[in-house]
Amino acid sequence: MQLYSECMYCIVEHHWSLVKDCPDEARKAAFMRDVLRTVAEADPDEAAPVPTAKLQRLFRERFSKEDGYRSLKRKYNDLVLSWMPELRQALASAADPFKLAVWMAMAANYIDFGILKEVDDARLKRMLATPDERAVGTPALEELRAEAAAAKRLVYACDNCGEVVLDMLLMEEMKKENPGLQITALVRGENVLNDVCAEDARAVGLDRLAKIVGNGSNIGGTQMAYLGDEAREAMLNADLIISKGQANFETLIGAGLNVYYLFLAKCPHYTKWFGMEHMAGQLLHTRPAR
Repeated sequence: MQLYSECMYCIVEHHWSLVKDCPDEARKAAFMRDVLRTVAEADPDEAAPVPTAKLQRLFRERFSKEDGYRSLKRKYNDLVLSWMPELRQALASAADPFKLAVWMAMAANYIDFGILKEVDDARLKRMLATPDERAVGTPALEELRAEAAAAKRLVYACDNCGEVVLDMLLMEEMKKENPGLQITALVRGENVLNDVCAEDARAVGLDRLAKIVGNGSNIGGTQMAYLGDEAREAMLNADLIISKGQANFETLIGAGLNVYYLFLAKCPHYTKWFGMEHMAGQLLHTRPAR
């Protein structure tokens, strides 16, 4: 996917929000000049997560004490883990546990501090408990159900901390139907925003269900050209891929792979693209290139 003008604006606005309260005007102005330069010089054929990765590395170098993402990642992993007994009970009593697990994983994409300025914990919990039939009552759900039951190798491209706990529930449901399913959980290779990296994934117990592989960089998505060798091999050899979140969608769409995309439409560009309401869920399926 290309770098759209609206994406450029969003990148600049987000990085301004990170430093606007810094009292050191010279340091702040120098950073914003680099932000503008990076966006202006970005490859127009690469999606927003690529220049964002460069700017996040620069931000950590210059404003490490101001980086609050680490605490947000721990907070939301711990919060959603504390809900697990209740969530598992809801799945156990559901008429269609797989369908509910897909919805929960999709709804958890709300935990995103790269796009949203804040996350309402009460709203998140309500969303998890109230599936949107428009999002999951689609033919793509049945395609995913059938393919996951028959697959040998699945790559699950993870997105954010907190959200990854709900991804685990979906993995558990898939393994109930297909105990021999080999899952590779693709996470970020380095810290970026509140995205999940290997350390975060192990902290919530994801390694019990899947092999954890970093994407080889701090790009908040799955840009095939920048993947490490192990991640690229897993992607190319997978029977199917589950892609969580907008950044993975932006970087994977058009890759010619068998991908199921689960995300919420959180930014104006996507709501216009899909003709969806803000925060509405989406389940899309793209098949391999012939």
